[in-house]
Amino acid sequence: MEKVKRLLEHTPLKATPQRLAILNEIASMGHADLETIHNNLSKNFPSMSLATIYKNLHTLKEFGVIKELNIDNTKNKYEIAAQPKHHHLVCKVCGEVTDVFLDISTIGPQLKDVEGFDVDYCEVYCYGTCSNCKNKSAG
Repeated sequence: MEKVKRLLEHTPLKATPQRLAILNEIASMGHADLETIHNNLSKNFPSMSLATIYKNLHTLKEFGVIKELNIDNTKNKYEIAAQPKHHHLVCKVCGEVTDVFLDISTIGPQLKDVEGFDVDYCEVYCYGTCSNCKNKSAG
């Protein structure tokens, strides 16, 4: 829980039990959507509403503590923003999101040469079928 508390140190946000629980849930899952967070937290926080979680997610995102992943054809997911720079593999069957570390350092210079565009950062989402779903369909 201390590790999660430290995520809030450089923000004006208070380390409320709700925020800590939400952050802990996201940290433990890696990537989590609003409904999954709510379902998991309602066991220990039965009075925590979906609206409370949504408001806290919005605030945590606003202060750069978490990132929202806008993934095609699925519910948006959240992850801890302080993680090392990475990209995402998204399973089109089950919606599982896997972090992947790619060297895409050549994309920025290529775009500048072609379009005259200065790239500050790049997020890559690769869509396909995870090994679990491939194995289920093969068996």
